Amino acid sequence: MPKDFSPLQYKTLPAQIAHSIGIRIMRHDFQPGDILAREPELSAQLNVSRSVVREALKLLSAKGLIESRPKIGTRVRPRAEWNLLDPDVIAWQSEAGPDLHFLLDICEIRLMFEPRTAALAAIRGSAEEIAAIEQSCRLLQNALHSVEEYTEADILFHISIATAAHNDFLCTIVKTLDMPLRISRLITSQLPGANEEAMPMHRAIGEAISQRNAPEAEAAMRTLIERTTEDIRRLFKA
Repeated sequence: MPKDFSPLQYKTLPAQIAHSIGIRIMRHDFQPGDILAREPELSAQLNVSRSVVREALKLLSAKGLIESRPKIGTRVRPRAEWNLLDPDVIAWQSEAGPDLHFLLDICEIRLMFEPRTAALAAIRGSAEEIAAIEQSCRLLQNALHSVEEYTEADILFHISIATAAHNDFLCTIVKTLDMPLRISRLITSQLPGANEEAMPMHRAIGEAISQRNAPEAEAAMRTLIERTTEDIRRLFKA
């Protein structure tokens, strides 16, 4: 059966309608294979014009979340076919709430590129860039008792390392993952003493980069991300 939407209180633009539907897909209100109501029904349910609905569906289709087929309708696509690096998709997934699968996927991706990024920073980073990494590490130390400040300092730490690696693709990936990294940090901060325990790992990364020790920088970053993965698993078991 086609899936319905409850009416929205206010008329919205296509991007806002896409956001509303996207969030509901992320929350599993609409499963892969579900058929959404047709444009006239969606228009009535959402209290917007058919042209707005049409544009919203085009936005979602471009992000890989849905597809339209003749005589079938608009179908939710499998998660593996979504454009998971699309900034909106990442933001919607984060906004939809903590999801173990999503967070572990992020950790796996980080393990694939962040250790090597730290190694490249040790090899390629300028004196100024390495100084920026050291400064962000000091900010982390000073923000241990503030989740918000610690999160900001942590994001800056990882962006500074990506910048020092001198690879534009790596910088783009790290910045694209900004929201999931924030969510991950906010979640792991719920563990008592988690920030304090992670601090020596951050220092080890910074020191290895400062000493131009690429293997140590790579190993230290891997240790940090593996610890983050363990913390996430522990929280979801609680």
